[in-house]
Amino acid sequence: MSLGNIALGGVIIVTLVYVGILVGGMIALFPYGLIGLAALLFVGFLLWGVLRQKLSDPENRHYEDNISK
Repeated sequence: MSLGNIALGGVIIVTLVYVGILVGGMIALFPYGLIGLAALLFVGFLLWGVLRQKLSDPENRHYEDNISK
């Protein structure tokens, strides 16, 4: 396992913990936290859409498979 993969794993874990704390705080502020939860879900939806689009793009796949090595 390379150092880059370990660092990426650490960033992912820290991000998940941070988002968990954000969601927990929004639930604790129930009536007003719904606005924050809606905003968080919207940003997550946008992120999911961008990642799905990037992973399914044939031009990006060609670059990943043939050029970037």
